Amino acid sequence: MNSLSWMTDTVQLLATALYQFPLLQLAIDLALKSVVVLLAFLLLDLALGRKLSSSSRHLLWLSSLFCLAILPWLPALISLLPEIAARGQGGANTLIELTVVNRAPEPTTGVSAGALLLMLYLLPAALMLTRLIYALIGSQRIFKHARPVDEASTMMLLGTLKQTLSISRDVKLRLSNVIESPVSFGLIRPTILLPTQSADWNTSIMTDVLLHELGHIKRLDWLTTLFAYGLACLYWMNPLVWRAVRHLREESENSCDAAVLNAGRSDTDYAESLLGVATHCLHARRTQRSSYPLMQTMLDQNTLTNRISRVLEENKMQASDVKKEIRKTAVLLTLVSAGMLSVLGATQVLSAQEQRPAPATRAVNEEMLPLHNEQPVYPRVAAEGGVEGWVHVRFTVNAAGTIDEDSIAVVDAEPADIFNNSAMAATRKFRFSPRMRDGEPVAVPNVQYVFRYKLAWDPEN
Repeated sequence: MNSLSWMTDTVQLLATALYQFPLLQLAIDLALKSVVVLLAFLLLDLALGRKLSSSSRHLLWLSSLFCLAILPWLPALISLLPEIAARGQGGANTLIELTVVNRAPEPTTGVSAGALLLMLYLLPAALMLTRLIYALIGSQRIFKHARPVDEASTMMLLGTLKQTLSISRDVKLRLSNVIESPVSFGLIRPTILLPTQSADWNTSIMTDVLLHELGHIKRLDWLTTLFAYGLACLYWMNPLVWRAVRHLREESENSCDAAVLNAGRSDTDYAESLLGVATHCLHARRTQRSSYPLMQTMLDQNTLTNRISRVLEENKMQASDVKKEIRKTAVLLTLVSAGMLSVLGATQVLSAQEQRPAPATRAVNEEMLPLHNEQPVYPRVAAEGGVEGWVHVRFTVNAAGTIDEDSIAVVDAEPADIFNNSAMAATRKFRFSPRMRDGEPVAVPNVQYVFRYKLAWDPEN
């Protein structure tokens, strides 16, 4: 019995905390929906991954992150649909506001459970975003202290390879003694940084390295990496997000390896180049401790062995075949993403919408007048938690002046699902004088009410 009472009290405390902090509701709702999204893409990768090229798998994981980016905006997009439909029907017949007032208890001092939970989410997210900004600053600092490559043969090779890959942007090539591996970063003015050990590389190794890094630049991998890590900071509670980011970077490297081979390089020569770079940078990898996630490094100790095996074992696809596969994959992913987002947008796990309905002029149709407006009951939990809000309801008044219960729908609410039941229960009891047309009563669709729930206690007094 004590255990049951403790569980009941805990649930009640959590419910009150969620009511008081819509942002916390939003964070939990997004976390739960992000699990659903990433599980769906994980299953898709398990089912089709072996049949897809690296570029297509990269697109798959990038699509999963795009879905996560759209999730916070789904409530706003879904709430626009009823308004668009209503405009297509000629707009609302009437919109009336009712205010529901209840005296709430004095708030207690100190940190509430909702504020504590919100801090536990926001603090790690803020720290991770700070680290991301620090990584960006660190990348710029490394670039600032790097010296330009002045060898004419290397610069001529860079220009030739840019033409081969149809890259028109200006690409800078610099040397740095603080990096462990060739890296590329930047969007408008991309830069390739080479370690000082690159002075010992032969022409074959330098060609493969530049082709690989130019592949990242052509694919805009620095931008997608920045996007992926930014999302991971916001969805840090979901471990699948970090797995998606890892897969995205791995497939990015695999795609650039494939691009080198598609440029005409031999698979055995390229595998030797990877080993050669790893050998020349062995000392740097042992001594270098800094890590800048926004830089797309060519060498990764955890994946290098698998990449070499992949280069030697995989069959090369023609560039035209790769493009066809990517187009088919893009269509499939678009359909899957649209269907999944539609379902999630219509499903409320926990939600805190911060949009309010667009301002509307109060208009009462003189042919249909309200006879009885039921006063909604202020939910006890909301009153005790000091929660205020509103509910925008749409319904149809039938020819008898009563409410068609099947037509009652919540257009929007803030916070969601707290006052909805109260507003809908009151709406069912409304009564109107029917609209008359040619001496006959007719139904009136799209009647709209906004119930505003206010506490009599003023926190400023």
